[in-house]
Amino acid sequence: MSENDETQQPEEQVPEAEGAEAKGDAGAAAPATPMARVDDRIVAKRARERSGEQREVTRRAVLRTGFFATMGLTLAAGALASWNFMWPRKLAGFGGVVSVSAERVPKPGGDPVRVVEGKFWLVNLKPEEGTHGGFGETGQGGLLALYQKCPHLGCTVPWRPTFEFGGKTGWFRCPCHGSTYTKGGVRVFGPSPRPLDTMEISVKSGGGVEVNTGAITLGGIDNPKRAVPYTT
Repeated sequence: MSENDETQQPEEQVPEAEGAEAKGDAGAAAPATPMARVDDRIVAKRARERSGEQREVTRRAVLRTGFFATMGLTLAAGALASWNFMWPRKLAGFGGVVSVSAERVPKPGGDPVRVVEGKFWLVNLKPEEGTHGGFGETGQGGLLALYQKCPHLGCTVPWRPTFEFGGKTGWFRCPCHGSTYTKGGVRVFGPSPRPLDTMEISVKSGGGVEVNTGAITLGGIDNPKRAVPYTT
């Protein structure tokens, strides 16, 4: 036997059955043990709990956000309402200043003109006009803005140019209960507790007028004296 033959060792032969068993063990996962299955259930349970906690946190966050948003909107609305009350914007129509052009102003002694948007009658009295039979105080004539609302129950009072009463034609006559007023708004008949109310009026250059329908004064026997001088 040569020296080379002595140093070489024969390869160890592995039984064919044992090799197959080893290969089978390496290629297939070991079956789960009962403890592993318990661990999996615990992990799944904790995952569900964490998911539920996250949903609860999200729900609470949504409710909290909604609550504070509602409170913010309520406070903002209140602040805006207070601002509008303290610093009202210029209004047009009833409750604000209504402009009447010179062309719409009635002639002295003429029939009153109804200004629908301002809910008033514009009257141009001649001197000492607007009283009747001892009712009212005479004035120097001029413009009056008479609120169309009857002081009795709030009915709209029309001007009736052909209505005769007390030997005179042309009156404000309430259609509800018959309260009757002179051209100056002085009550001469009916259940109304006072003459027609008046509104603040000012004359502008060019003959136009402005009536502040938010500045209403309770009617009185001095209505004709409240007339604002008017010349064109």
